[in-house]
Amino acid sequence: MTDHTIQVLLIEDDDVDREVVHRLLRHDYGINTGSLLTSYHAPYVVYDASTGHQALQMIDDLRPDCVLLDYRLPDVDGFEVLSVCVRQNVPVVVLTGEESPEVIVKAMQQGAQDYLVKDHISRASLDHAVTNAIEKVALRIQLEEKQRRLVIQAADLEEKNQQVRELASALTLAEQRERRRISQILHDNVQQMLYGVQMRAHLIGLDAAPSPDSEVREHVEEIDFLVRAAIQATRTLTVELSPPVLKDEGLAAVFRWLASQMHETHALQVALDCDDSCQAPNEDLRVLLFQLVRELLFNIVKHAGTLKAQIRLFRCNNEMVIEVEDSGRGFDAETVARMSRASGFGLYSVRERLALFGGRLEIQSHPGDGTTVRITTPSS
Repeated sequence: MTDHTIQVLLIEDDDVDREVVHRLLRHDYGINTGSLLTSYHAPYVVYDASTGHQALQMIDDLRPDCVLLDYRLPDVDGFEVLSVCVRQNVPVVVLTGEESPEVIVKAMQQGAQDYLVKDHISRASLDHAVTNAIEKVALRIQLEEKQRRLVIQAADLEEKNQQVRELASALTLAEQRERRRISQILHDNVQQMLYGVQMRAHLIGLDAAPSPDSEVREHVEEIDFLVRAAIQATRTLTVELSPPVLKDEGLAAVFRWLASQMHETHALQVALDCDDSCQAPNEDLRVLLFQLVRELLFNIVKHAGTLKAQIRLFRCNNEMVIEVEDSGRGFDAETVARMSRASGFGLYSVRERLALFGGRLEIQSHPGDGTTVRITTPSS
């Protein structure tokens, strides 16, 4: 129990009941243990109010540690006083003249910490009710403060998550711009130089044609072969880094090109069912959706155990939907999602980036039953 003086406001209009409470709360009584008179609670300072209006004024002036409230008052409803105490975080113990379940339930529901029936009040029960009420309110205040801090922390965390999503989006766009720049260098510079080497090798071959030296011709042919291979490699790399179709065409055209590329490079047969009217509202989202669908098709090649897939693009309830489906070996979607969330990459990263555009990603998959990934974004 506390060892400092407790200020109690007794709101009671009956003189006899008020005197009883005063006597019970006197701090000069104790328990006779033989040789010592042992006090077992802190001293109380008791203030009296016989009306509701007087009580309300004293609550504002005194800010008591606890209120003992007789709910039957001559001028106002005792529950009005109770509501004021609850708003100001003042602990309240309701005093009732009889065991009335309705009154007790109503008082506890409206915020009273405890109740006592006047005919059964003892020193111990009154002391326990007061100190318990004070402790309850103190704990509630602490809890509310912790909740308030948690709300602030949650808002701060959400702001930081938003910043992370924005940085991820900016990183994606910066990466795409860098891909375009490298692609442009490969196309405008490296390929042109390779073409120049190829023409020089061709001219050397023409000049060396009358010569009987077979070694010269073999070297020229080898140079021509290597240059042709280098040109083809740079062409492929240019397209992979930044597909020309991604800059100017709609999503349906992008997915048709992607399906063709996946078939040429990985023998993946991609069936398409695309609504040509579906358009990403901005280039940022179009780039993200292309990269995501491409990654999903790569995953099918690497993990699904099948070389057949399907892409569907359509509108549903003012949203644009992309579904990538395969009938391969499947996996436990919940386990993969937990692993991805723990690592901070993969599907969790994709969901965070989609959320920045108001989109979401859903996965349906079970071992041996194929996989369907559904991407939903605003249509405008």
